[in-house]
Amino acid sequence: MKRALWLLISALATACSVPAGPAGPARNPAPAAAEGPSGAPRAPLAWETLGPATFARARAEQRFVLIDGSAEWCHWCHVMEATTYHDPEVRRLLDARFVAVKVDVDTRPDFEERYSAWGWPATVLMTAEGREIGKYKGYLAPDKMLQILEDVVASGAGAKQDAGAAQDAAVRPLGEPEIAAIEAWTARELDEYWDPNAGGWGRPQKVPLAWDNAWELARAREGDTTARQRALLALDRQRGIVDPVWGGICQYSTDGDWSHPHFEKLMAYQAGAIDNYASAYGLTRDPAWLATARQVRGFVDGFMTSPEGGFYATMDADLNAHDATRPFMTGHAYYAKGDAERRALGLPRVDTHEYGRENGLAIAAYVTLYEASGDASALAVARRAAARVLATHAPEGQDRHGITHGVRGEEEPGTILYLADNAAFGFALMRLYDATHEPQYLEAARSVAALVTGDLLDRQGGGFFSSTPDPAAVGVFATRRKPFEDGVMALRFLARLARVAPSDALRAAIAEGIPAVANRQAIEQRGRMIGDLLLALEETRGLR
Repeated sequence: MKRALWLLISALATACSVPAGPAGPARNPAPAAAEGPSGAPRAPLAWETLGPATFARARAEQRFVLIDGSAEWCHWCHVMEATTYHDPEVRRLLDARFVAVKVDVDTRPDFEERYSAWGWPATVLMTAEGREIGKYKGYLAPDKMLQILEDVVASGAGAKQDAGAAQDAAVRPLGEPEIAAIEAWTARELDEYWDPNAGGWGRPQKVPLAWDNAWELARAREGDTTARQRALLALDRQRGIVDPVWGGICQYSTDGDWSHPHFEKLMAYQAGAIDNYASAYGLTRDPAWLATARQVRGFVDGFMTSPEGGFYATMDADLNAHDATRPFMTGHAYYAKGDAERRALGLPRVDTHEYGRENGLAIAAYVTLYEASGDASALAVARRAAARVLATHAPEGQDRHGITHGVRGEEEPGTILYLADNAAFGFALMRLYDATHEPQYLEAARSVAALVTGDLLDRQGGGFFSSTPDPAAVGVFATRRKPFEDGVMALRFLARLARVAPSDALRAAIAEGIPAVANRQAIEQRGRMIGDLLLALEETRGLR
């Protein structure tokens, strides 16, 4: 039961969730663009922004809060916007009894981490005090949504829930025998997810899980022939979701194979593919692996890089999903065309935000490509992107360390700093130092580490918080979580820094950070996405 459950829940940590039933292009309803049933333009939706003012309004007007957690690149988010949220009865009830909020999950790493298991779109209903009433995964048809809203209004659900939040108990550091036992158990857990027929880990969605691949490649470099066979089979089959025209890798494939891609292109997946295929080339010296790494790089260079050298966040799955003045086209139809036909129709929307996490992952991947191939242009791209982030993501205040989520001053004050951005970018700085031995990268990494081991380390409960404190946060958002993936990346970053610049503070932070992720409950909840933990436990050996 556990395995079956988590094959579904952990299939896509950030995936666009589909309705129940068979998947396929013919069953993907296109958004109805901006027209109503009569062909008249639809009235625009009035969405609030998630924040204290939202809940203050809800309390003053005695309303509930509905949060639509969606991604700009997500097909089913587009469908739900055009159908469910434009349904007259749904809108009537929302306008009467709810404050409706839309969150672009890429702009809010804290929200993305908290609700990623619900896929996108995720619908979260709350009281005016910020307590959860219900959480719903994926596309909700108008009749389903209407029933949910009516039930909440009729019952007054959640109005008397306890406002107290459970606090983490103190966690003692783990001894080496305990860590070794967890490491062996985690490796066995990952083995259970291996798909020997289709390659990769887990079913029914096939996802290019870069850290699982990287773990197998690391074992292969140590002479493990089984790991070598697995890694190369997974990477070979994953080529089925690499766009043969432009080169980007899709986020996932349905139907239990690599032949039914969903076409959104996320930078984290591009970075993972570049890193994996470059590493496979370094392992085998087979030029076919290097060709695939360069194919994906070509997409990033051509479509996902800013003129200043930073890396963009995502490319949409569909064409014109955000432009009601132009005809909508599904990714299935669009990506079946050649280069000239695509360009004549226009390009899918690219989210041009330059987020710290995505830039960190991409920079590290380009360094791997340089190390494996000797291609100096890859290192030059990585250096330019790092310089861009250091220049544009420094937080306000002379005494502040780390980086902001996006470019400083663009749509955010930069007062809240996130573990996801700082752990990934710190890791990238250390990868640049590995490749160049230039002290500027080491000094920048030390500054990022000061934030990670300072404001983001829980010295009482162990582990790393998802963000710096937000004194204005309401309800569940006032409790800082300790995300698994970002906590693991923090350990990997600190381990690399500690090997180059040893300190008691870094060793202590590593020892205090491990128990939050190296425990069976956290690992089981993570499902098949645990290759990064195995890498972290290997990389922190001798430092904890």
